[in-house]
Amino acid sequence: MPNRYNKIANFFEYLLTTYNISICVKDFSGFIPIDRELDQVLQPYLAHTNPFCMYIKSDQKTFRRCLDMIRPLYIRCTQGTPFYGVCHAGVGEYVVPIKSGNIVLGAITAGFFPVRFDLSRYLIRRKCHSTLNIEYNTACHLFDQYITPATIEAEKMLILLEMAAEYLAISYLHLKDIHSNEKIPSRRYYSNEDTIIAHALEYIKKNYTTPIHVKDVAAYCHCSESYINHSFKKRVSMNVNTYINKIRIEHAKHSLLCTKDKMTTIAMDVGFGDPNYFSKVFTKLVGNPPSEFRRRFS
Repeated sequence: MPNRYNKIANFFEYLLTTYNISICVKDFSGFIPIDRELDQVLQPYLAHTNPFCMYIKSDQKTFRRCLDMIRPLYIRCTQGTPFYGVCHAGVGEYVVPIKSGNIVLGAITAGFFPVRFDLSRYLIRRKCHSTLNIEYNTACHLFDQYITPATIEAEKMLILLEMAAEYLAISYLHLKDIHSNEKIPSRRYYSNEDTIIAHALEYIKKNYTTPIHVKDVAAYCHCSESYINHSFKKRVSMNVNTYINKIRIEHAKHSLLCTKDKMTTIAMDVGFGDPNYFSKVFTKLVGNPPSEFRRRFS
């Protein structure tokens, strides 16, 4: 079923593939989760999932530091104009506030941009000294590999980002008309849940072919199993295990239609250790057994 907000996600993907601009949306007001379709579209963009950033945030202390930076980000956004800044791990990014009247709804951050070599190395080294879980050479390698400049001038990029911010601000006005004021949370300065959901989705995306459980996702997101389960049911409308199986089945459908691999091979490739369980889950989610699905649609 088409999502009415797909265009904004397509636009963010266009910025990444065309100009090497990675987008993150920060929600300061709580307007995103009140609309299920908007929330689903923006969930992959609610946190930085660049491999360098994910490695830095694999340490719980550093992860909390990233969350603590959201409140100062909000305060700076109240000035209402785009700005450039460097995070505590040495990554530069542009920030464009999302405003509706005098309300700062959120911000679109665009990165990642390398800063001066000596400054980035200094910040990375200082970060590594503060924890035993981040290795300096690994962090530097990931920084050099993934923190690369955009292929568009900053002035032109900001015009595009301001257009996206305006789109989200207008979307907020429509949501405000549809939902009562009681359902739109009062201004909030940060949302741990947004970041955790984005991290959980990224972890599952990268690891669905391996045996993963709720405890693995929770550990990756530095939270309890009950918290990740509760957040998933609220924001993704299903529990973690169901979502993992859904991702696996989507990849299995592609293999069934595009390859001649045996069912056992496909089941193993997408993370099901038991072919019979794979068939059972596939039938439940798709409505047809995998063999019939291949016969009917390939």
